[in-house]
Amino acid sequence: MDLTFTPEAIQRGGANPSRVDARVWLGTQGWHYKDWVGNFYPFGTQSRDMLTEYGRALSTTEVDSTYYATPPARSVEGWRRRTPAAFKFGLKTPSEITHVRRFRDADAQFDEFVDRARLLGDKLGAILVQCPPDFDPTPENRDALFHFMAHRLPKDCPIALELRDGRWYDDDLFALARRHGFTIAATEGKYAPLSLANQIADELVRDPPAPFAYLRWLGDRTLTVFDRVQIERAESLDVWERLIKQLRRSVRDIYGYVNNHYQGHSPATIRALAARLGEEIPPESTAPRLF
Repeated sequence: MDLTFTPEAIQRGGANPSRVDARVWLGTQGWHYKDWVGNFYPFGTQSRDMLTEYGRALSTTEVDSTYYATPPARSVEGWRRRTPAAFKFGLKTPSEITHVRRFRDADAQFDEFVDRARLLGDKLGAILVQCPPDFDPTPENRDALFHFMAHRLPKDCPIALELRDGRWYDDDLFALARRHGFTIAATEGKYAPLSLANQIADELVRDPPAPFAYLRWLGDRTLTVFDRVQIERAESLDVWERLIKQLRRSVRDIYGYVNNHYQGHSPATIRALAARLGEEIPPESTAPRLF
């Protein structure tokens, strides 16, 4: 396996030197939802079988459980074993590193997590480093984050950084990303308006810091049932369609992950995005077709 995305390699050949349209990997944030049984999953699907069912329809997922703790090796190996050969995982960095230690004295914890992520082999899409919403861009926090991103990132694992305060997104941040070969995640959600996603995408198109982009669609947590679309997002998806089409000529891969809270049923949002982008539209259900 060679997942090395060094800044030097990017400078030599660009993030997408051949200018071939990037592959778009669309998935959901997590797969373990009882509200999907009977619509996306067949009736009677058990928790232990949900990932296998998921992989029959979608090619990637963002694992939310890694935010709470570094997973046991057997769990990671199980994810790898129960998914198709071309499947990709996005892993959220544990909150102990990002939210508790806030990038200070977190080297051992991050190294352990990265070692566990490597067990996915070529099924590792990217690692998401998500900062807390109250992580203000004070001089102390900037020093801690910039030092971490400059010195702790593995060269064999793609990394995406998500900050949830618009004040962080300045020239220094994008210069740091380009210098060390990580991407900046573009997100729509409570802490990330579409205008900020547009700003980030423009920078990624102008001078990509890494060969991939990482996109996220979140919601405001008001929904509690996830078996159907309940929120209209056509205007937002119009914007995302344009941004993704622009990004496709600048990077080699685009990972995009939808939360159930965005519209109410993330598999349906993925179908809508795929249709807009001219991608193969995933099935509405993982149940085998009778004809």
